[in-house]
Amino acid sequence: MDSEKSCKESSYFMKSVFIKLRSESQTVILFMIGILISLFVLYPFLVLLIKSLMNEGRITLDVYIRILKDQETYKAIGNTIYVSLGVTLLTSLFGGTLAWLVTRTDYVYKEAIKKLAFLTFMMPSYVIAISWIEFFGRNGYWNRILRNIFGIYEYRFIPYSLEAVILVMSIHLYPLVFMAIANALGKTDPSLEDAAVMSGASRLKAVITITLPLTIPSFIAIGLLVFSRTMANFGVAAVLALPVGEEVLTTRIYSGLTNLDLQLAIAISVILVIFSGIVFFMNNVLMRKRRFTTMTANAQKAKLIPLGKWKNSIVFFVILFQSITTIIPLIVIVTSSFLKRWGLTLTLDHLTLNNYVVLLFKNQLTRGAFKNSIFYGCIGASIAAGVGGVVSYISNKTDLNGRKLVEFIVTWPMAFPNMVLAVAATLAWMHPPFKLYGTRWIIIVTYIALFLPIIIKNVSGLIQNQDVFIEKAGRMCGASNIRVFKDITLPMIMPGLRSGWILAFLIALREIPISLLLYSPGTETIGVMLFGLKSNSYGLEMTSTLAVVIIGMTIIGHVLLKKVKGLKMEVEK
Repeated sequence: MDSEKSCKESSYFMKSVFIKLRSESQTVILFMIGILISLFVLYPFLVLLIKSLMNEGRITLDVYIRILKDQETYKAIGNTIYVSLGVTLLTSLFGGTLAWLVTRTDYVYKEAIKKLAFLTFMMPSYVIAISWIEFFGRNGYWNRILRNIFGIYEYRFIPYSLEAVILVMSIHLYPLVFMAIANALGKTDPSLEDAAVMSGASRLKAVITITLPLTIPSFIAIGLLVFSRTMANFGVAAVLALPVGEEVLTTRIYSGLTNLDLQLAIAISVILVIFSGIVFFMNNVLMRKRRFTTMTANAQKAKLIPLGKWKNSIVFFVILFQSITTIIPLIVIVTSSFLKRWGLTLTLDHLTLNNYVVLLFKNQLTRGAFKNSIFYGCIGASIAAGVGGVVSYISNKTDLNGRKLVEFIVTWPMAFPNMVLAVAATLAWMHPPFKLYGTRWIIIVTYIALFLPIIIKNVSGLIQNQDVFIEKAGRMCGASNIRVFKDITLPMIMPGLRSGWILAFLIALREIPISLLLYSPGTETIGVMLFGLKSNSYGLEMTSTLAVVIIGMTIIGHVLLKKVKGLKMEVEK
């Protein structure tokens, strides 16, 4: 008996030691991750905040007082709100209408709407802006059509304005609203509409009075996301608004840096963070409340509303809309990419493949930019995937103190416009002991901060859905923690890591503000080349060529992403 009791005590002691060691090892890992996160995410923002309050070695609000007295600041804030609201309203109108046609009516070409909306979203907003200039510019295709076909020689349309920014950003972002609202409508229980119809309401009235009110939370949530992304956009406003002297907050930061007014750029960055933080907070609150709306995953198939005599007219307007927003911009960009010089007449003598040869094989600068973007994207996405995966695991699978704080800090950069991340990185990594400015590592470190929330969002769902008994079974069979993680947990979350990695890598290929502010000679990226080609001797034809290559790479990446997400859904099942 004594021997059996001793054996049990020994077993209990060993188990206690094992649990303690496991907990301590997790604590050490969390501590190390916390240091890394603090360095990559928290430190740059704190430096930004402190610098905004310092002037000539003393704490002061002089900078804020100066910019708040400047009417240009209010004008930039007003323009930012005006553009963001305009884009939110237009995308809600475009995306919501198309989503309703696809999910609630007998519209015939539903797959065409989905595919063209997807193709539109694949085009970077900056590329759509370039296409806008090439089409509506004084020497653009539209003016040539008016002149050569209709005999109209007086052309007064100015393609540069805040309204142009609103239209271009709406074209780029309406697919987001379309996908979100179509998903919400698809999950709305149609029996509510059926009950209204049985009570005497028409099918259209049932949709307006029952279904649409149920989708209002989705409209508000996706509207806040669109508002936030528009407010953070830099490239489109720089191309279409700056030439006529109109500024938004992001371009004002850029102007401050180019005019060597660092204090102005810092203070405007903090103001932009406050605006973005408010929108981010509202969006998170709303997303939590959405869980209580009347939706069901087992909804029956909704009865489709016949379009009747309006069918042909609606088909015409939808085709016209998607031709203007997708097909024409693509045709313009592709056509310009084959021209010897943008502005030449469209004849076979003026077409060439030389632009692609120069871009991909001869021009050292663009070849270097491709290599740099791929290298930065691979390194940044890989480190973010490793750190983000561990943070997500600790946050969801352990009860360690501070785990939620670490996860919150990791997802914090989602509220930061890329332009602000770049300004914060400039300040944080400019001086010793962490002097990275002027090297490629400042771009990579900033990319890591940018990519971490993307990885967390892709992995957390998989970890939360994982059955805890699988890991326990592994440990009961004698496997160590490392082996359980390697053989059980890692394969389960790998689809999320892969999809997050691909998404982060694609962002690195088309991102402009961060690399534009942080690059130095030899560290240029594709985004820097895309922004700079238009203004140097290469012209719009070479910009279009680079844009076509970026669109091709983006489409290939998203096809891979779709396959990985299909695998992810199978894992979740």
